[in-house]
Amino acid sequence: MHRREFIQHSVTYSLGGIALGIPSFSSAPKVRVVVVGCGGRGSDLIRSLSTIERAEVVGVCDDYAPHLARGISLAGVPAKGFTSYQKMLNQLKPEAVVIATPLFLHYDMALTAIEQGSAVFCEKTMCHTIEQAKDLAKTVQEKGVVFQVGLQRRANAIYRQAKAMIDTHMLGQITAIKAQWHRNGDWRRPVPVSSTHKDWKSLENRLNWRLYWPYSQGLMTELGSHQIDVANWFLGETPKRVIASGGTDFWRDGREVFDNVFGIYEYKLSSKQGEDPYFLRLTYSSLQNNAYEGASELIMGTKGSLFLSQKKGLFFQEQGAIDPGWGSQPDADIITSGKTLKIENDPWAHRGKPFEIDASGDDTRDELIAFLDNVQRKDPQTICTAEEGYRNTLSVISANRSIKENQAINIHGSA
Repeated sequence: MHRREFIQHSVTYSLGGIALGIPSFSSAPKVRVVVVGCGGRGSDLIRSLSTIERAEVVGVCDDYAPHLARGISLAGVPAKGFTSYQKMLNQLKPEAVVIATPLFLHYDMALTAIEQGSAVFCEKTMCHTIEQAKDLAKTVQEKGVVFQVGLQRRANAIYRQAKAMIDTHMLGQITAIKAQWHRNGDWRRPVPVSSTHKDWKSLENRLNWRLYWPYSQGLMTELGSHQIDVANWFLGETPKRVIASGGTDFWRDGREVFDNVFGIYEYKLSSKQGEDPYFLRLTYSSLQNNAYEGASELIMGTKGSLFLSQKKGLFFQEQGAIDPGWGSQPDADIITSGKTLKIENDPWAHRGKPFEIDASGDDTRDELIAFLDNVQRKDPQTICTAEEGYRNTLSVISANRSIKENQAINIHGSA
């Protein structure tokens, strides 16, 4: 494929028919929005909302004073500050609620907002347990409300283009996926009092909730959820089985969640017409003591491979099998031990020059634009529905269960 042909494919199959699928607003009144949770992610969402013309942030809520003060400052006039989300909902009656609180709070807050009659944008992962996610997805379906899960790669132009390329068989049959999110850091946030202070424990749990099982599901929900969602979305399937391993092997500082996880997911996919289904395997790893390769996904097919990150995508065409023989071809490399290394064993031999997919957008802002557009149109079919959020929750928490139970876990069904 020449570059001109590649660009033609990109233009022809861009999702949604508009600039890689991000919808545009019709003329309509502003959407009155409140944000629950003004920590790191909540602050990012408030910043993005403040740049969207159709959004009017009328309230922010946090029960930790420093976070609330920051939220009020970012939201600006006319936003009001609250320490109780129930009081905020009752008083302001917003059209839309953005939930960016610790994971264990998502379920109750989302149900309260739905009962209030608001549309809901809920940060990933949707719920702290599979049972909560199943019940919430069922409630959303029964009520017919607008509900979107904050898995923002679905709004990223690079990933939307990649989805179009997969759907139009530019990669051929997808045969394997490799994904990882590697960091080098302890994931801790500073507690503003000493460990001997009477309030230390409550502040530790509040600020470092990600490190403890009652509030968090660790790396799989905080990081792995994004990448398992990419696979579920691209393949149109939920994995059938997962076997995983992990532990707290480096950051032995009192945390409960794993500081490294490794897993293999199995997907059962349709093959050519008349043939039996086949299995695709996704390998996943997340580290907190080495940042090599960072956060990325590699989608491998019979015709090509896609290397994806939030800022750049690379498409490598598959060159096909090459067998130069045992030392008989000039392309065969000789390693120092004297043994011939065939070119098919060379990790760079099949890559060639990639076609690049670039994007300059902000996928957090774009996912909020998509959500607000659904709110204005009263369209419950968001870019990441509660049903998809349930499947994501089911997928990632099953990996944690596999680690804890030291066995493969079968993953079942939909809501």
